[in-house]
Amino acid sequence: MVDRQMNNNIFNTILIFTILISTCFAQDTTQIGLPESAMTRLGKGGINVMKFSPDGMRLAVGTTIGVWIYDVVDGTEKVLPLESILYISALVFSTDGKMLAIHGGLYSRIHLWNLDTGSLLKTIPLVNKPFGISKIVFTEDNKKLIGLGNKGMIEWEIATGEQNIIEIDNQLLSSLAFIKGGKSFVSGDARKGEIRKWDPTTESFGHVFHEKRPSGFELFLSDLFGKNSHERRKDKGVIAIAASPDGKTVASAHVNNFIRLWDTTTKSEMAKLKGHTEMINVLTFSPDSTLLASGGDDSTVILWDARKGRRRSILTGHQGNINTLAFSPTDNRLLTSGSIDGTVRFWDTKKGKERSILASGHPDYVVSTVFNKNNNLIYSAISNGSIQVWDLKTGKEHRDPILVQKDMFYAFAFSKDATLFASHGAETTVYAEGGYSVIDQHPDKKTHLLSLPDGKKVATLHQDTYPSTIVISPDNKMLVANIKMFEANSKKNRVQLWNINSRKKMFGWIVEDSIWRELKFSPDSNILVAYGVNTKTQVWDITERREITPPDITETNLTAFSPDGTQLVFKQSEGVIIWDTTSIELEKLKTITPKDFPINDRDLIYSPNGKILLGISYRDGDHIRLWDLDMSRELATLPSGHSSLILTLVFSHDGKILASGGLDGTILLWDWETIIENLKEAKE
Repeated sequence: MVDRQMNNNIFNTILIFTILISTCFAQDTTQIGLPESAMTRLGKGGINVMKFSPDGMRLAVGTTIGVWIYDVVDGTEKVLPLESILYISALVFSTDGKMLAIHGGLYSRIHLWNLDTGSLLKTIPLVNKPFGISKIVFTEDNKKLIGLGNKGMIEWEIATGEQNIIEIDNQLLSSLAFIKGGKSFVSGDARKGEIRKWDPTTESFGHVFHEKRPSGFELFLSDLFGKNSHERRKDKGVIAIAASPDGKTVASAHVNNFIRLWDTTTKSEMAKLKGHTEMINVLTFSPDSTLLASGGDDSTVILWDARKGRRRSILTGHQGNINTLAFSPTDNRLLTSGSIDGTVRFWDTKKGKERSILASGHPDYVVSTVFNKNNNLIYSAISNGSIQVWDLKTGKEHRDPILVQKDMFYAFAFSKDATLFASHGAETTVYAEGGYSVIDQHPDKKTHLLSLPDGKKVATLHQDTYPSTIVISPDNKMLVANIKMFEANSKKNRVQLWNINSRKKMFGWIVEDSIWRELKFSPDSNILVAYGVNTKTQVWDITERREITPPDITETNLTAFSPDGTQLVFKQSEGVIIWDTTSIELEKLKTITPKDFPINDRDLIYSPNGKILLGISYRDGDHIRLWDLDMSRELATLPSGHSSLILTLVFSHDGKILASGGLDGTILLWDWETIIENLKEAKE
């Protein structure tokens, strides 16, 4: 933690603020913006942006669902009592530290908060124009706000809400940074790599900075070692940009993982810095402009001497991509970083070491969820390769996340009772190309089986190549994988079953090549369905080792078994088809046309009583839709409650709770009994 030696005035200010924020920001984190019938929210969302208060004693963290305020001294956290969830893209403290301006939501609105009272002062909309704001700043007198977006600059009068828009046509403003309090700004082109300085006050727009041209000898070495002119052109794109507080230096991060330093007076390149092994996401300067910090997809923070143009130290400790960095405005030695591993960390820049973890519980997106047998814990697989364990009584993490894979899950599966977890990891290399992020995945050839909740490895299955999908049978006796085959000119995959107890292969069959194939067992583990995009659906009787695919089933986007296993649903382009699984061969029961069933291709499950089908629809926003199978009609639509796409749905074993996991990194728990009661009342 930072030094506690501070004068009495600062201490009293912090003490008063702590008392006020404890009472004014008393809203429970788990209750933020919950829709009707939702009981609680687990998780704080992924970290997007961080800012220190001017006195350096508070840190505001903007996430995919809201804003958290952390006390830098004691690490306590409070959440702004937002009326609805907001995807926070930019935030800033006023120069006196009394206000916090936030940009978030689906539309370009600025939300202005009074930090003394913990209340919303006003919401300032942007009239009639979509404008993706990435940076905001207060003027020195705190009477105006200035925003930078993908179409130019906006200036708001706080008192009146009056706004002035300076649009910039035909320019790709993908990376933006203010220079000296918003009087001018710089932009980086994601394709051409051009750095430009814009000065709206003098109507002087778009002065292009000049790269340092290699000398004849450098060109000779470049050609000698294979770096031709075509390869040099690939180095252009700008990923991130930052301006020093004194306004003299600009730093730009480019594709191929290097940084350029620029002199804003001469508009010329000063130095080229190399050190990151993967894409650089964020840059920031120290308050005295002498240090530059960079964070990237290699999970490291690098400190650079901005004056001499050389590396000072490498800070390691994060287990995932670093999205945001911030220096304390009052302490040149204090740097904070936010990562998709869910943590906010403090660093001592002089010693080049981590001071502490300020906060946790801000994970990347949720890709799968499952309840334990007693329905008191819920496990969530996070895209960064970790598992979170949540206590449903407290709404808090039951334990620290279980780190399963260093980079990501390539294929994974929970057992139905949450006692086993199978995972297949991949190392990733992230780079930029044409203004977009590109991920190279290098999967392992081993599938690891872990016990839960201790996370201990119980088995390792050696695959011939690597699986794109794995699933554990409900009886915990089998693991099945869709394995890519790499024989010469092969366009086939293999669905392979393993005996979990003996670790030996059982049987399998050859299928068409498809990386999007999904696998699903019936509740009694006797039937296995293999389905997916651009591939033929196949249904297998495991006990008889024979295929029982209906002749008129081709490509299936989604499938679901009823809780008792007597019904199997296929969602195809021609509609939803319900099949009876109780006979020797599958028999068709009912077809529902696509017009009547607006469910998209993400997840599909039965209700606990087998009478309602639940699916995810992103028509008019993300929703959970409920469909009465007996009456063939839609019953209700549940509002998402997530700030981004819903990826997964699952019921607790007692059928009382529905859990939805989303791209925003949170899990919502829904009271299913209340939902059913509301449906009955609506029907009456």
